[in-house]
Amino acid sequence: MVSLTPLPRLETALYWSARPAADSEFTPEDPLALDYLAQQVGLWLFPALTTRTNRPQNYAVVLYGLHLAERAMAQHELPPDDDTRTRLFEQWERFWALAVTEFRDGALERGDPDAMRGVLGVKRAWTRGERPLRLDYALISRQSELGGLGAYLSSLRATGLVLPGTLRPSPVARGILEAFWDEPDSGARIGSYEAYAIAALHPDRRTIERKHAGITLASLGERSRLSCLCERHRGPQQARLYDVLFGQARDPITLPLSELIRRAADDGVLDPEAVLDTALAGRWGELSSTLLDHLVLARAFGRASREVLSRLNAAYDAATSAGWIAPRQRVAEAAFPAAASSSLQRACAELLDAPLAPRLRSLPMHGGAFLQLVTRLRDASTDDALAHLLAYHRRVQHDRHHGGGWLREDGGKIVVDLTTYTGHRAQVPFPPLKIPVVQRLLADLGRLA
Repeated sequence: MVSLTPLPRLETALYWSARPAADSEFTPEDPLALDYLAQQVGLWLFPALTTRTNRPQNYAVVLYGLHLAERAMAQHELPPDDDTRTRLFEQWERFWALAVTEFRDGALERGDPDAMRGVLGVKRAWTRGERPLRLDYALISRQSELGGLGAYLSSLRATGLVLPGTLRPSPVARGILEAFWDEPDSGARIGSYEAYAIAALHPDRRTIERKHAGITLASLGERSRLSCLCERHRGPQQARLYDVLFGQARDPITLPLSELIRRAADDGVLDPEAVLDTALAGRWGELSSTLLDHLVLARAFGRASREVLSRLNAAYDAATSAGWIAPRQRVAEAAFPAAASSSLQRACAELLDAPLAPRLRSLPMHGGAFLQLVTRLRDASTDDALAHLLAYHRRVQHDRHHGGGWLREDGGKIVVDLTTYTGHRAQVPFPPLKIPVVQRLLADLGRLA
């Protein structure tokens, strides 16, 4: 039996942890792996997109950096391998981030339309004035994984913009690359902008001047910032990117579903669950059988995952409110009151009835176990439901090599073994399923009113 000992001087034993950096990849751990499962369901809706690929200009920025890396390798006779390409791309990314920050005079914060991945790093490196700026600063920890290349590479390959298994732009990207700074017939000094960028990729360069051959660093940032497609009215470039991401998508779901999301936004329907509900009600036209099955699965999974996590959160809250140890019966009754149990069972039945639900079993982790849990919860009593839920939670943590669960049963009591979880304090939302990602992409591409 675990016992708790009161601290004699509480004020000398309080600790806190530093808040994660605003540009970090930290997200609270999902105790039931439902975020992972939601990402997989979202991948079935939009196979070429990820939860991080929400800015079309970033596709162009990453492509252009890879294009410059090829040119720099040839110009400086560098080894034509992926390590070299990655190193040169990261130098381009740091240079581009400095240019955008220069244009914005340092006024960039998380959430700003022009804020890039690693915005805090570039803000630390940038200074006002006329002196050259460092190029060898730390943009973001593990830049190759967490910067633009890591975020967009899989999508660039899936859309055919980057050759499979390589870091080289494909012929499909040619029009986007040629118009990166402006349309080829615009009269802009496109060659001068590219020469400035190439100069920044010299392998021995550690600083960059704020002006090169009559081109200022700020003007380079103004033309290439993340909001430039709309702010500079880049209609033809928007059309190129739309065609690759949506119009010529290689799967049968992306284009029609993106059109539904566009029509929903035009009607003021933005919430992911409301988008699915309204589409399935037929408001925006008849759905193909393939699209219908995918939307039914998405809605059913979203509802079931919300209900299941809500029940775990209620159990955790009951145990913590009792001082980290609570009678099992009290926790079970708090986690599965009659109304909540009825809602949970309906959601489980809806998911099990979805034609595509068996696809969850094909996932490499958690999918089959989650379906098993849903099957058990559909008809379980209060006591059995808590046992099934905690068993699934333990299995998730074991599969992640995180040891045991956060809650465990000991002698008729529920004991809290991990006391730092805070997710139980907020209402569980419906998973986004990439719908906000598509909304942002369509807005940047000028497709939303």
